[in-house]
Amino acid sequence: MLSWRIPTSGDPRLLRLGLAQVGLATIVAALVLMLAAPREWLGWALAGLLPLAVFVAYRKWSRYQRSLAGPDNVWLDAAGLHWLDAAGQRHSFDRSGVSGFRIAREEDTLRPVPALTLYLAGGLESQPLELHPPVTPEAARQLLAGSWGLAERDGAREGSRDYDLAVNVYSECHDDYQEWHWEGTRQELTELFAFMLRAADELTPPPAGAKPAQRIILARRREPLRLRIAHSPTPLFEFDLLAAPAAMLREIATAAQERLQAAATTSDHKFDVQLAPKNVWTFHLHVRDK
Repeated sequence: MLSWRIPTSGDPRLLRLGLAQVGLATIVAALVLMLAAPREWLGWALAGLLPLAVFVAYRKWSRYQRSLAGPDNVWLDAAGLHWLDAAGQRHSFDRSGVSGFRIAREEDTLRPVPALTLYLAGGLESQPLELHPPVTPEAARQLLAGSWGLAERDGAREGSRDYDLAVNVYSECHDDYQEWHWEGTRQELTELFAFMLRAADELTPPPAGAKPAQRIILARRREPLRLRIAHSPTPLFEFDLLAAPAAMLREIATAAQERLQAAATTSDHKFDVQLAPKNVWTFHLHVRDK
């Protein structure tokens, strides 16, 4: 069995920000002393400033280190992968439902360390699990490839394509204005939203600890972009991601189809979708002949 702890607090980005604030405050204080302090006090004042800055920085670092301590909350054994969530509730992935794994740096982990991702039944992946001492990537590989008999993968999608649909549509998201624009021929736009509607019906909520299943659309008009359509319990819209509950994905796709069908002579359409109270996104359709 392998067991280790993934810290549930202690964001390293906050530590770096805190240390940067200490450094900036020290520089500002030194400049103020050099400009305003009497010359006979300046040397003593600057000499006392440095130990104070070191002490404050050490307090921040020490508080961060204490936040990392605690009992192991992830373990691998003959039955599968098990972990405790922040509330202490136990979850598991049964070994029989795992078909492969990868160990690599992942963009969506909190810390820049190697992470373990399991390939699950139904084409799903687990969320990446950071590997921390005493567990090393080599030890995890030995257990998963040796005892479990799993194949390690490189993270590329299986098959010859890295997308599920290619359409000549231009996609542009303005999250600062909460607007999304799609441009293309009426036929291509209709195909895009028909695919989105099917994805809303096919994608199901993932089990605890798994990434949402997704479909990838290659929007290749003007500037090619791989747009990910995913099921998510809460809406998340980014330049290359449209993640929302299935009902909201259906709402977007259905509203777009209705406008494309109802006004065949109109070139531009728009409709609003409410994500939450006082949180409304506007979707624009720009129909072009070619």
